[in-house]
Amino acid sequence: MVSYTSKTKARFLKNRACFLGVLFFLFWSAPGISQKPVLFQWLIGVWEINTGNGMINESWQMADDSTLVGKSVFIKNGKDTIPQESLTLALRNGEWYYISTVVSQNNNQPVEFKVIYHGRSEFISENPSHDFPQRIAYRKVSDQLMYASIEGRKNGKYGKQNFNFNKKNTK
Repeated sequence: MVSYTSKTKARFLKNRACFLGVLFFLFWSAPGISQKPVLFQWLIGVWEINTGNGMINESWQMADDSTLVGKSVFIKNGKDTIPQESLTLALRNGEWYYISTVVSQNNNQPVEFKVIYHGRSEFISENPSHDFPQRIAYRKVSDQLMYASIEGRKNGKYGKQNFNFNKKNTK
């Protein structure tokens, strides 16, 4: 039977505490655990839809360590740019929010949609009290293709609108 002295036990406990401290630090600082915008990095860039009457152009970029900002414009005749919407994905008190400010809607005030689901390349946000839409979703299908949708009830009728974006080559 092995006998440990109190000095050996103290050293063992000290080493164990240091090891657990290092493990705790590594676990909480690991990139996969973070809720930073890396979750939404796939969104960064310029995405377009050719409507036949012009181009919808939605662009996203990192603003800081907890915010992505975007904007949507309509480009008519290849030259006239008409602002449509200002967009933000922001981390607030541990929760992600998709925030939309649409030109000439909601008194030009931002409307928040809480992100209720996010995966590796998609997210769903909702605001049940908003008139329309109540739900907004984005999903990256490939490096060059992203789907977005808005849906909900308006005047008692359910509606959904899909948007199929292609990534613009900015090189």
